[in-house]
Amino acid sequence: MKTKPSLLELLRKQPELYLRDLPENIRIPALDGNRPDEVVRRLEDATIDDLAFAIQGMESESRLIHRRLGGLRDLYEMARKRGALGVTTVADAFANISAEEAGK
Repeated sequence: MKTKPSLLELLRKQPELYLRDLPENIRIPALDGNRPDEVVRRLEDATIDDLAFAIQGMESESRLIHRRLGGLRDLYEMARKRGALGVTTVADAFANISAEEAGK
């Protein structure tokens, strides 16, 4: 006996490219003054506003990840320019960094 597919399974089969990666649950961040705690809700039970708030929270996390990624790339490039090799630690690569160089 074949079971009826869930709503989420049906959505994931839609032709829109990213729907196949829909999560089971969404995280709705706390809202200052309106909702003191983060809420995790099954996607099927989420309101459209819940989706909007979850998107905002993920965009905020994404910006932070991109800033960290950019910082790591900059650090890597700086270390290579200073002659660091693959086995060189960050501490060794920047052991003789000057205050003037750090403040550029």
